[in-house]
Amino acid sequence: MNQQTPEYVEAYIAKLVEKARVAQKYVEANYTDQKSVDELVRVAGKAIYDNAVALGQEAVAETGMGDLMGKVGKMKILSLRHWNFMKGRPSVGVIDDFSEPGVRVIAKPIGVLGSVTPSTNPVATIIGNAMMAFKTRNAIIIAPHPASAKGAVHTTQIIRDALETIGAPADLIRCIGEPSIAMTNELLKQADVNIATGGAGMVKAVYSSGKPAYGVGQGNCQAIVDEDYDNFERAAATIVANRAFDQGVPCTGEQTMHVPAGREEEMKAALRKAGAFIIEDQSVIDHIREIVFPGPMINRAVVGKNVQQLGEIFGLKVPAEAKVICFKVQAKGAEDILCKEILCPILRYTTYEKFEDAVDTAITNLENEGAGHSSSIWSKNEDRILYVANLIPVGRFHIEQPTMGSANNAIAPTVTIGCGSWGNNSISENLQYYHLMNVTRVSTELPDPIIHAEEDWDVYEMRSEWGQKVRY
Repeated sequence: MNQQTPEYVEAYIAKLVEKARVAQKYVEANYTDQKSVDELVRVAGKAIYDNAVALGQEAVAETGMGDLMGKVGKMKILSLRHWNFMKGRPSVGVIDDFSEPGVRVIAKPIGVLGSVTPSTNPVATIIGNAMMAFKTRNAIIIAPHPASAKGAVHTTQIIRDALETIGAPADLIRCIGEPSIAMTNELLKQADVNIATGGAGMVKAVYSSGKPAYGVGQGNCQAIVDEDYDNFERAAATIVANRAFDQGVPCTGEQTMHVPAGREEEMKAALRKAGAFIIEDQSVIDHIREIVFPGPMINRAVVGKNVQQLGEIFGLKVPAEAKVICFKVQAKGAEDILCKEILCPILRYTTYEKFEDAVDTAITNLENEGAGHSSSIWSKNEDRILYVANLIPVGRFHIEQPTMGSANNAIAPTVTIGCGSWGNNSISENLQYYHLMNVTRVSTELPDPIIHAEEDWDVYEMRSEWGQKVRY
């Protein structure tokens, strides 16, 4: 590797950006109809879909996190959902023709996007962001985590090859082949807009780069089970499967379940049936706490490991059929570090006497870590569903679904989960292609006035602190 002096880093990134910008300008000038633009999206997504197994094997081998089934599932589901969501939707030329009186909206590209990708979700993040970039005729440069650099370069090359098969410029996507903090920071300075999917440090970096940015917040998803819910087995099976997915690496996995105290044994039986290995010895739970959190940050040795590997680390014999390790944590928020996000297949549960207490505990956990992300409720009581929905500080609240959301709901698919001001993010919704374009509003003067005389207002009076009447 070349010595990464500041001069070398600046020149290296400048060359990537220059090539990407040439490709982007070419597509902007020559791909002026929706069908040709959508074909860019389709060939990229299909290429990763077709190569998901090989890329998944590489990702697991290189990062040592997650499992093949989880990696392949994410790539296939995400690429297909992105395509189904985006195809045919307007993103070039006039995208809105007078839905606002006298206003047309014309979509235009942003330019070159910088995309910071994590080692926990290396390939799916690249294809998700690339498909959104191509949909809006942008170029994209990938800044991978060094622990997933080889896979990122290979993923990018597959997409480049796919673009060339339809005569599109391969340089619409580039990847930093020598990733480092210096390289990433330089990309953030030179790109037009940045996207960060990863740890809090990189998210903070994109928001500090001086360029427009989209980032994610931390996950610490809460699942509330209503005391009157009629199918504990369904709830337990869904939660365990989602928590175990890709060995607990995704931020969209449930972290804490909130269970009615009067039905605790029923829920434990349902959890065991679903594949949860439940630990009830408090001394063992204390031992796990010390290993998972030797300090304020999670022990990276447990991240993305399966339950049998965790058993070896914890000194436990875990059954071969177990999918998650589960135990009770009755504390909330900052009272117990085990209430934080844990990126491995460990599931906690807490019990409540009053439904309002469950909601309070879930909110406390989120406000300690994870505000803005996602949570769920298992209930058929509309009043209780809306009670929680109005209080809980998350951008996605799912009813009788895993906290990653069902593939059959209408929320826009994404790999970049905006958590709003709760999570120090710019949006509180899923990042999608329509966030990645500029628009021009073309207005015409309307034949009838839309500004009316003052007497048409309801005029109210108020007194200022000095006593005189003012109108507003």
